[in-house]
Amino acid sequence: MQHEFSLRAEWNTDTTRPHPNRGFSRDVVIQADGPGELRGSAAKPFHGDASRWNPEELLLAALVECHILSYLYVAGQAEIEVEKVTVRGELTLQAGAEDGQVTAARLYPEVWVADAMLLPRARELHDEAHRQCFIARSVNFPITIEIPNQHQMPELPKFSSRLGAPIAVLKPRNAKKPSQVTGNDDARLAAIRAEREAEQQRRDIVTAQSADEPEVPNATPAQSQAAARTAQRTNAPAEQTSFYDQVGGEPTFRKLTAAFYQQVAEDEDFRAMYPEEDLGPAEDRLRLFLIQYWGGPTDYSQQRGHPRLRARHMPFHIDAQARDTWLRFMRNAMDTLELSPLHDDTMWDYFQRAARAMQNQL
Repeated sequence: MQHEFSLRAEWNTDTTRPHPNRGFSRDVVIQADGPGELRGSAAKPFHGDASRWNPEELLLAALVECHILSYLYVAGQAEIEVEKVTVRGELTLQAGAEDGQVTAARLYPEVWVADAMLLPRARELHDEAHRQCFIARSVNFPITIEIPNQHQMPELPKFSSRLGAPIAVLKPRNAKKPSQVTGNDDARLAAIRAEREAEQQRRDIVTAQSADEPEVPNATPAQSQAAARTAQRTNAPAEQTSFYDQVGGEPTFRKLTAAFYQQVAEDEDFRAMYPEEDLGPAEDRLRLFLIQYWGGPTDYSQQRGHPRLRARHMPFHIDAQARDTWLRFMRNAMDTLELSPLHDDTMWDYFQRAARAMQNQL
């Protein structure tokens, strides 16, 4: 299928700087139906106006915009929900006394996605987007795609022990009003503040022997959590442990999902959303996903591939009522774990964001 595009460019002489004097104006007005006028000029090294778009910048802008639009297309084909794309571009022009040409361009794309676990796959799609970009395929100079390191929360959350307790390093986001099913938020926040304020006092009074206590074999989840807190309070060597290990590992997530699905089984309306007669497989899937997400074994991806949470939930009618019911059951299940305030707050924050993301009906 062939498409036609048209525009009009106009230059007028300036009486104070008439052509063909060396100082003639380089200002041009570009017009097209729809977007209107664009103020152009030569680049500053060629005696143009730096406040106007020059041809080299317009060429680079075409490459950058085409890459973004091509990327959104291929990401949609891969069922990856994109929140933001930025591309920084650079272009090299070699100019001599008599001639010149563009010799290279470099694009530095970054992407932010709704499900951070899909970020590695999302970054890989830039190569396919570049191959599909009409403008990139139409120029005769090399274009390099260089993907810089990003600061979005990585595939698994990292934790800082600076304050003596594990705190997830999350991507900053605008604050939102807490869900109405969060329980006693004031008490929870007060407990977090109290733990932070008491941190320096705890470090002063903890003995050196507590840092050297041997590991307890077959420790319970509660003992594992206590050991993690003790190690951090005593400034133990900076060996990072995952959130999964800090909250007690597989038994903790088994208890969490069992408590959650026990409530599902008892709610006739919510139970109807699950097509399987036996809730066991659903419980297994949720447990394996949460274990992988929080830093444990990757059995979920090995068995089911990429999580694709929104795509997997799209066939189900998930409205605000279903979202809040899910959150209420999960809040009740979390309360059975008796996590530390900071562990609890980190996990609950994730569940609230995930529940909102899965909602597909008003």
